[in-house]
Amino acid sequence: MVINGLKARLAQGGTAVVVTLQLARTGDVARIMAQAGYDALVLDREHNLIGGDAAGEIMLAALDSGIAPLMRLPDAQAGPIGQALSAGALGVMIPRIEDVAQAEGVARATRFAPEGRRPLPPMFPHFRRRAISQGDAVAALAAETLVVVIIETRQAVENAAAIAAVPGIDVLFLGASDLSADLGRPGMKEDPVLWEAAARVAAACREAGKVPGIGGITEDAHFTRAKEMGFRWISAGHDAALLQSAATAKVRSISA
Repeated sequence: MVINGLKARLAQGGTAVVVTLQLARTGDVARIMAQAGYDALVLDREHNLIGGDAAGEIMLAALDSGIAPLMRLPDAQAGPIGQALSAGALGVMIPRIEDVAQAEGVARATRFAPEGRRPLPPMFPHFRRRAISQGDAVAALAAETLVVVIIETRQAVENAAAIAAVPGIDVLFLGASDLSADLGRPGMKEDPVLWEAAARVAAACREAGKVPGIGGITEDAHFTRAKEMGFRWISAGHDAALLQSAATAKVRSISA
């Protein structure tokens, strides 16, 4: 049973354009972002306090709208990872992954037994409450769940090849903002050192057959450069910035 198919499309060489949610609290935002053409949305629970009820509503609306819902968590604890996946997420984004042991822990938390420790809930919201056997549900979710680890430190870049080789990790996501700060160049998105790190992450993904991702960039030239380097998981804005940009542009067009 195909729930969304994004993971398969990525495996076939496709690109995912992703939006991050920080302000949204209702399912309509998932419908809007799906209509806009985004492939995935990420509920950011690392930097914001999106409540469980709101997160559940948004994820269910995303599943119905054809946009893949993922949840970005504050850390790599197995309990919250399993809870997010049981509640309807088709994947997780985990920050500050710096070595193989951490990546392996994330992979175990997202995989069902015997390979991992993902819990089996009594109901699977991913299937719109339709009756489905646990065996079929496990098979479908194993094929659909995306595991994204965030590379945002110098140590993580140095270990990128080893992290990419971990089974169960799908995307290495370079967080340009945090990484630039860790490199001693906060906010300097043009700095060659940052892009050298990006090239290293992209190469590690190519070697391991994984998807390189990037976020924390906003300029068109940066997106073009990232795509030319092979990045295929592209974080293209968050709802607060998109709202502010559109609102500002509208006022300027009327006031001019």
